[in-house]
Amino acid sequence: MKKNIIFLSFFLLIILSGVFYILTNLLSKNKAKELEFLATERVKAQITILLPYFNKSLETSDDINLLTNIENLSKSQNISSCFILDSKNKVLIHNNTNQWNVEKNSQIYTIATTHKTYTVQKTSNPEILLISQSLAFNHTLCCIVSIKKTLENANYWQIKYFTIAISSTILILTLFYFLAKLIILLPFNRIKKSLERQYLKDHTDNDYNEITDIFIKQKDKESQKIQRLLQENQSLNKIIEYVQNEHKQNNLALIILNSFKQIVYAYDDTKIFLKENFKINNHIFESSTNITLINMVSFLNQNLNDKVIEHFQNFTVIAQTIKDNHTLFGIIIKITNIL
Repeated sequence: MKKNIIFLSFFLLIILSGVFYILTNLLSKNKAKELEFLATERVKAQITILLPYFNKSLETSDDINLLTNIENLSKSQNISSCFILDSKNKVLIHNNTNQWNVEKNSQIYTIATTHKTYTVQKTSNPEILLISQSLAFNHTLCCIVSIKKTLENANYWQIKYFTIAISSTILILTLFYFLAKLIILLPFNRIKKSLERQYLKDHTDNDYNEITDIFIKQKDKESQKIQRLLQENQSLNKIIEYVQNEHKQNNLALIILNSFKQIVYAYDDTKIFLKENFKINNHIFESSTNITLINMVSFLNQNLNDKVIEHFQNFTVIAQTIKDNHTLFGIIIKITNIL
């Protein structure tokens, strides 16, 4: 279920990315048009203010006032240069046309002089617009308008929109994931655990499936081992009491092992068969280096013989198994002098 939620979150990410990408581009384009419109409207307002003065100067052939008005208009925001064309696209007066080739851009000037109204045209340079306004006597006022700052502001707004879109996407995905986890995943897990408990309750040990059986066996392995050791020790303790009371005088060494080959009781007066530092509950192979003793224990463990007798130096070693229903229960090892 958790994988499904992650998959849905990824699918939602793709959808949100597509929606926000389209929305961001639309907003960015609209913002760019808005900023461009504001820039051209400011120029239009300046032209509208000075338009009567241009027409009057043309009527009176006052070149000085005409040039003064051209200079004033060229100082307006976003305007880089201004000039007046006659009906044949010849420059009548200008403030600076060195950066603008009239002949090269004759097509847009033809449009400007042909239209007898206020006109805004794009040029080959995306950062420059040509704004024209018809004047008296078939003359046309042309203004070269730079929109470089406008485009920079538009890019700034585009970055801002994308930042908002990314933040919104992360926020929506986070909310979706935690809500899905709260509404779907947690109830699902509770139902799953409830069904598992009910299943275990309704089925006997024989009805467990293979995975459940392995899990239970693995879980109970240690506790079963402990129980078995306790049962063995209870029986072996009785043997230890009997040996201590009745047979110690006949044995030079006595070792009693449980089914796990751990020492339950031992003493070694010979100091040969057991290490001096042996401990109860240690494995016999850890507590002895005597090869005869070790071989006898290994043999009994594999063959479950009742009794094995070996001779080592001047000693007789007798190892006898304790069995319960053909299952090894323990081993008693007695060591005496050779008679």
